[in-house]
Amino acid sequence: MHVAVDVEATGSPFEASTNGPAFHALAASAQEAYGRPMTSLGQGGSIPLCNVFQETYPNAEIILMGVEEPQALIHAPNESVAPSEIENMALTEALFLARYGASTV
Repeated sequence: MHVAVDVEATGSPFEASTNGPAFHALAASAQEAYGRPMTSLGQGGSIPLCNVFQETYPNAEIILMGVEEPQALIHAPNESVAPSEIENMALTEALFLARYGASTV
C-alpha cells in the first residue's frame, strides 16, 4: 500500500504565558464559576494566529476561550457540550471581563 501526502501548510507551536495579570484574573474567575481551582495542561496543536498576535504585540497576554453550542461541531461531527459547561464558561468569561477590567483602570 502506498500513501501520498500533500502538505498544505505548516505552523509553529505556541505557548501562552501563565504568569500575567490576565491569566490570574481568568484563573480566579474560573474558580468562582466552577467552585474549584483551575488546572492547566499542555496539548498538541496550535492556532497559527496566536504566533502572529505574539509577534505583533509581544507584551500582550493571549487567552483563547469560547463557548459554542452543541450544533457548532467545531472539532468533530460527534462533539457535544454539556449545558452546564456552556453556563460555567459564560459565567467565567463575564467574571473575567469584570475582574480584569477593574484591575486595569
